Amino acid sequence: MVQETVNRAGEKVLGIIGIVFNILAMALIGFAMASYSSTPEFRQSIEDAMRADPTMTNPEEVEMMMDMMSSGFNVMGWVMIAALALSTVLAIIAIVNLRKKGNASAAGVLFILAGLFAGLLSLTSILFYIAAIMCFVRKPRVQSKQNLRDDDFKYQEDEFHRKEDSFHNEHTTHKDDDTPYRPL
Repeated sequence: MVQETVNRAGEKVLGIIGIVFNILAMALIGFAMASYSSTPEFRQSIEDAMRADPTMTNPEEVEMMMDMMSSGFNVMGWVMIAALALSTVLAIIAIVNLRKKGNASAAGVLFILAGLFAGLLSLTSILFYIAAIMCFVRKPRVQSKQNLRDDDFKYQEDEFHRKEDSFHNEHTTHKDDDTPYRPL
């Protein structure tokens, strides 16, 4: 049994686009975290809005809520960056696996895992899911040895006929006249 190779350019392109989206999302989250911690005006506006709420009577509660929001925002930001980084690494490993013959299924599993870490239904995860489906569905055609022998026989037969025709064309005319010689 001989397998033909399948061009996996589509899967690679989708994986690379997903990796670029992951890197952009990590940069955006990092920028948001940096701007939140370095911009006291934004924090002050949220604090003023919480103090204006009639249910918040104690200023200590407002300060405690602001501290919890700030630490929670930082923790969630780092968790999201870590998940996107893991997704990026898995996608890179999947693309590398696509270069090896016969590792398309392993690459598909890695693309699915990368999609899960990129977010269940984000644009990046959908790209990774499509690449995984393509890895699982697109299989190389398998030719049996019998088909190869038949193809080889047909090639040899065609080659024989070509040689026979060229031989007849060379030896079909007499040297004395231009009428073709036709054997009985």
